[in-house]
Amino acid sequence: MSNNKFIELYKNTNGIELNTFLLENNKLPPSDKRSLKNKRVFYVVKANVDQEKDVFKIGISERGYNSAKGRLIDYVHFYGVSEPENKCLGVKLYLLLANVFNPDVENRNAAVRRLETKVKAEFKDKRERGDERINVSIQDLFKYLETHHYIGDDEQVVRQTPRLASKEQAASSAVRKIVSHSINRRGVMLFEIEYMDGFRYDANDKQIPFKRSNEKLPYEEVIQLPRGKQLLDEYLETHNVSEPTPRQTRGRTRVDEAIPETMPKIRITTQTTRRTRSGNKTITLVHTVKPKANAKTLNIDVKVSDDTNKTLDVFKDGKKIASI
Repeated sequence: MSNNKFIELYKNTNGIELNTFLLENNKLPPSDKRSLKNKRVFYVVKANVDQEKDVFKIGISERGYNSAKGRLIDYVHFYGVSEPENKCLGVKLYLLLANVFNPDVENRNAAVRRLETKVKAEFKDKRERGDERINVSIQDLFKYLETHHYIGDDEQVVRQTPRLASKEQAASSAVRKIVSHSINRRGVMLFEIEYMDGFRYDANDKQIPFKRSNEKLPYEEVIQLPRGKQLLDEYLETHNVSEPTPRQTRGRTRVDEAIPETMPKIRITTQTTRRTRSGNKTITLVHTVKPKANAKTLNIDVKVSDDTNKTLDVFKDGKKIASI
């Protein structure tokens, strides 16, 4: 068993705006134990639209690298960020537990998976809109987790039989050793990986020896391989090499940025005349739009009919800059 204790990154019965938490956590260096980098996490969140009910959403992220941060940012993109004009927007974080992602631990044996399974079973009679949403007070949920010490934090490492170990055989993706390191033309540190001896099956289901060729991979890919993080950490310490700065991937959605709090808002005001029993009445509707973090322009289509008077006012930094 591997002792990979949970770190309590956040716990509060009042909760915190998830976007605010992510912005603060993003300031931490990857080496900080409170960073979400390369962590498995268990979380409890609640959408502001459910503020009148005790409906909490539990969930996990089991993969390493940026997956935990990316999973939480998905909630921000889906529910938005709370604002005074619309209190139904946004989502709050109430609990976030994390431990270091260990590729030698299968997902089914991960502490976060076992914790999620236990919580689902305990509150199966409190389910609402699926087994991951439970109708229970946050105090009762915290009490259950504290009583059971978060259901333990020991994880079962994938075992290697003595026979295979003596022959230095394992899964063909398991790392035998880190051969060397180098810097490529883009300034990215690469590590040459030697894999363990493995086997595969031919068309007749006959087992034949197989070994992968050595590869040069960046840090964030090596630590995803079985035995990769353990051997790489030992290599870095032995050769007095500092942990490389994570590279920025291209062609993918950035998961290291939440929606900035200072993002300018655009307010759309529409006026329409509606027929009522007492006669025609002019109604003004106000909508606030907050562009995404990477948005540079906002396209708005306005349809004007003969019998409806509609105006579009655009505000920036609280000042009216245009009227259509």
